[in-house]
Amino acid sequence: MPKPNMKPATVKIEDSPTKERRRQNGGVVSEIIDRDVNDTVLVKRYKAVWECPLDTYKDLGVINEPQHHAGISFRQAYHLAVLCRKAAHERINLNISHTGLTKSESLLKQAYKILPPYYRPIIIDICGHDESATSEIELLHLKEGLKKLSNYWNMAAMEVCE
Repeated sequence: MPKPNMKPATVKIEDSPTKERRRQNGGVVSEIIDRDVNDTVLVKRYKAVWECPLDTYKDLGVINEPQHHAGISFRQAYHLAVLCRKAAHERINLNISHTGLTKSESLLKQAYKILPPYYRPIIIDICGHDESATSEIELLHLKEGLKKLSNYWNMAAMEVCE
């Protein structure tokens, strides 16, 4: 319970990240959000280099680009359909397929059908909940599971086309 005279901590626009924050998730990068007419920086934003463990694993060479794309696709679908309940928003905006499912729900249903039961928990933990792998076997299951998803969703073909 906060004390009645305590004010909440605020972050000023010109504040830069702390030393501790600069050591997390691969550090931080800054980007300029707004400038005035004289080209003076008005707002600078700092963000993590690695947004989720998938970014870390890709940059460290644990997974390849198609596997990363598959993991990010799974992550977005999982967040929309399970965590954020944006599926209701998708339904309101009529983004429903002929099966009666939203796009994210259909993608998750495909993923669950493709993935063997022993890969599903690690894919959900790492891609869906942003947890890190704790053993070599988890990394192997992640790689193999993402490989199956990327093959099914033709992620390698998309990479070549881009």
